[in-house]
Amino acid sequence: MFSLKQLRRRPLALFVDACIVINAYTLASLVLFAQSAPLQYYDELLIFLPIAVAVHCTVNLKMGLYRGVGRYAGLNQGLKAIKAVTVSVILLVFIGLLSMRSSTTHVLAMVPIGGLIAFILMTVVRFYPRVFYERSLKEVAKARNLLVVGAGSAGERIIQSIQKEPNLAIQVVSLVDDDPQIKGLEIHGVPIHCPTEKIPEIVETKDIDEILIAIPSATLEEFQRIWQICSRTGKATKTLRPLQSMHFGKVGIESIREIEIEDVLGRQPVMTDYAQISGFIGNRVVLVTGAGGSIGSELVMQISHHNPAQIILVDHDESALYRIHEKLSQLYFQKHILCVADIKSESKMEYLFRQHRPDLVFHAAAYKHVPLMELQPDEAVLNNVHGTWNVARIAGEHDVDCFVNISTDKAVEPANVLGATKLLGERVVNDLGNVYPETKYCSVRFGNVLGSRGSVIPIFQEQIHSGGPVTITHPEMTRYFMLISEAVDLVLQAAAFKNGNALYVLEMGKPVRIVDLAEQMISLMVPGEDIDVVFTGLRPGEKLHEQLIDKYESRTSTDHAMIYQVSAMDQQPSILADLPSLFYKAKSHDGVAIKAFLEKWIPSYSPFDMRLVGSINMGDLKVADGAAPASSVAGTIGYHWNNGEKSRFYNDRPDTESG
Repeated sequence: MFSLKQLRRRPLALFVDACIVINAYTLASLVLFAQSAPLQYYDELLIFLPIAVAVHCTVNLKMGLYRGVGRYAGLNQGLKAIKAVTVSVILLVFIGLLSMRSSTTHVLAMVPIGGLIAFILMTVVRFYPRVFYERSLKEVAKARNLLVVGAGSAGERIIQSIQKEPNLAIQVVSLVDDDPQIKGLEIHGVPIHCPTEKIPEIVETKDIDEILIAIPSATLEEFQRIWQICSRTGKATKTLRPLQSMHFGKVGIESIREIEIEDVLGRQPVMTDYAQISGFIGNRVVLVTGAGGSIGSELVMQISHHNPAQIILVDHDESALYRIHEKLSQLYFQKHILCVADIKSESKMEYLFRQHRPDLVFHAAAYKHVPLMELQPDEAVLNNVHGTWNVARIAGEHDVDCFVNISTDKAVEPANVLGATKLLGERVVNDLGNVYPETKYCSVRFGNVLGSRGSVIPIFQEQIHSGGPVTITHPEMTRYFMLISEAVDLVLQAAAFKNGNALYVLEMGKPVRIVDLAEQMISLMVPGEDIDVVFTGLRPGEKLHEQLIDKYESRTSTDHAMIYQVSAMDQQPSILADLPSLFYKAKSHDGVAIKAFLEKWIPSYSPFDMRLVGSINMGDLKVADGAAPASSVAGTIGYHWNNGEKSRFYNDRPDTESG
């Protein structure tokens, strides 16, 4: 409906449309008939024109043509104009036949033509402010020239978004893509060049200031290749958010961000069945433990996109809980409850399950620091085993539909207490699945996530920003890495599978040498600067290499190419009956007895020899099988060994060695 208030707010627009209508139908009559129409026709036309003005303006008001903001006019506004003119022309044909009886033939020809002219003029008037805003105002300030890599849908939407915001002072001058079929074409007036190897040439000839890699679906190899080409130009290069993070939001200016080491080390895009996940989570109450941590908070954020009935956030760190609460509030997601609680407290967990009746539980709470847990095995057991048993058991007692346990690759052939307790956590969840068959229990095992709290990435970033040295425990150490968003995507996908009582392992790709990671971060963050890398020796409980599957396990494929189901080759006895003994040892702070228990129940567990702390094989101090470090792109990287009074120096000059 429209009101007089709307009428008063849009007098100029109504006046312009009135002038358009009068001129459109007059012009149509003059052009079509000239002297052929009877004189009475023009007398009747003078009566018809005010009626046409009233009809067009009334229909325009009814269709909402005066509610749009001119500089944001788009397809929706154009469609409204088509509908409004069509309705007006139909009404005016009938009115004209009744009021202009001198020549019905002339009326039937004049009204549609006049309506078409009116539509063209009204559309021009409505789109002019947008064209003026996007084009003319850009000349006020010197715009930065932007090169967009990727002529797909993401690139197209980025260009459209930038052109709508002239205040950004950014001008997209070129697109570059590897598809030869679109070479020479244009997107929103921006020419497309091929192939991406021509980026340095385009940067030079087009005076490019910045480069944007707008290919969120690019494979790791593709992204690395393009990034290396862009880095040779010396121009600032940015990218878009990961594909899975953009699934629920539009691609726009807000999607642009700096390139981070996670992008360079990222893996193949994770293709997830979001419809299946939404069907699994939608309209259900979800409880997440460890909700303030890296994995837990990402779980909460992604779950919030799938329309849950409510999310119960559980964590003992009230500051972390409040931070995730602020993030959810910024997204206007209000269906969440913060619960400060310790997963080891049976009474508190019982209360939360009775109070909120969750349908799904994601258990991400755990201690994750290997050296600390090696020195304090009692806390590792109480949190990672007792806490898991506590939450998982109560979930079964309260008929939760699905319980998902977040595990780690450190649980495979564990060489430390943390890994052993996480493996026991997997065993506990599996055994409880037999006790409570109505609840679907599963564990999801994966390696390190890039950028998590306490991970190597933020530590290296801080060390590089401060000028070094970058500290690494061993030159041959490797780890599996995955983006947090990727890992959580796959956790949700695995949880949505129909299988119950299962252990899933995520496909992590190839392990990354920590030395290579450090070199890539140095070349990305401070290209050309001198940064030392110091080897400090193994810490308590550390392994050189992690695995994803135990020698006593076998894996089978699932419906998702990046998720495998893992099963023990031999039937394992239930551990539930012996858990009170383990918990007693932990509460008695008896580290020796705890490790003896772990050895008894985990055949592949070998307690870490504390005499290895700080040790390293000096012969291992090589880079890429004897090749020089990546100093060709990162400047001089000094490799040092630091262990008490011993010291040895390695850099990119083979003839240089000091002791």
